[in-house]
Amino acid sequence: MRFYRQQHIRTQADFSEVRRKGRRIECHAFRFFALKKETDGGFAGVRLGVVASRRVGNAVVRNRLKRQIREIFRLNQEKLIRGVDIVIVLRASAFPLEYRELEKRFLHAVERAHILIADE
Repeated sequence: MRFYRQQHIRTQADFSEVRRKGRRIECHAFRFFALKKETDGGFAGVRLGVVASRRVGNAVVRNRLKRQIREIFRLNQEKLIRGVDIVIVLRASAFPLEYRELEKRFLHAVERAHILIADE
């Protein structure tokens, strides 16, 4: 499944709302925020925003980690309930982790946030 444009969280207001009102899950590699939203006839899918400050590493490292998180999300988005906004704030400790370890931690955070589809 694709990662469509409307699935990107783009505005600062949306990032702030998810961080302020959403459920926060602490992980060694990142901070995970999830906010279930009521659909008002607009986009009812799952949206993702990824944040990586300069503390995470140089531009190459930050962009690589963000691409990996987006790919993990793209491959697992069908397992998530609809109408959820997710924001991931990467930490420097995410850099040495392999892709499979990042995926495992992402799925664990999703389980803890209770946003998995029940029949999975």
